[in-house]
Amino acid sequence: MLDLPRDETGLATTTVALRRLQELLPEFLVDRVTDADAEGLVVPLDGGVATATAVALAVDAVGAEDVLALTMPAGLTDEATARTAETVAEMLGVDHRRLQLQPVVAAFQETVGDAGGPADDIVATDNAVERFRTATTYYFANRRESLVVGPVDRTARLLGSATKYGETGVDCFLFGDLYWTEVHALAAAMDLPVDLLGGAERAPPHDSTDADRLDVDVETVDRALRLHVDEGREPRAVADRLGIDRSVVTRLKEWCATTRHKRHMPPKPSTNR
Repeated sequence: MLDLPRDETGLATTTVALRRLQELLPEFLVDRVTDADAEGLVVPLDGGVATATAVALAVDAVGAEDVLALTMPAGLTDEATARTAETVAEMLGVDHRRLQLQPVVAAFQETVGDAGGPADDIVATDNAVERFRTATTYYFANRRESLVVGPVDRTARLLGSATKYGETGVDCFLFGDLYWTEVHALAAAMDLPVDLLGGAERAPPHDSTDADRLDVDVETVDRALRLHVDEGREPRAVADRLGIDRSVVTRLKEWCATTRHKRHMPPKPSTNR
């Protein structure tokens, strides 16, 4: 974990911590580019806070001329966020491409036909779309000899909200050690237009679903995860510290265990323990 000054429940949202992150994260990207002898960075841009922050940090690291932002809508519901993403790209001065993936999705669905499950399986379709986005991102990265920056935060990784080999298929997790709350605090500290991006208080779909099921806000989820996972405190102690029901922490513990396979390389016989 990053060594940063933290608040009373362990989140790196203090002014000093956020200022330090603005130094550390671009340095991290520079090191990745240098080690890989790459020419630049490619970042998916979806109109949300995390991806906008990732693009801004990429610009700080290698300069706007060596950053490519890709927006990849796959349906009509993505158009509004695509326009927001384009506004952010223009504001940051980076090369930006909008790639409409709906024809790809339609062709795929026609090709696979009846796969033995419900034709309207939303989870399977959404996962396929995210993997198409990853394949597209890597196509551009290969052509430009660049690295793919992943904007998935620690909250999504621990809860398994990100699609396996979709959003997790990247060259580096820029926010892999930062919780959702910390990424949004960082965006505000960098003066990014969080209101345009949906606001610092709005959770993205994958996190809002988890938080809604627990009947707690995302910041409380982050604080509970920080205390339990990173500091190793038992559910009862975490619940008492945060003033929440112990069942919330227990559910989070179970989710982290269930989604462990998403955070590790596929097992092989010699290490399958």
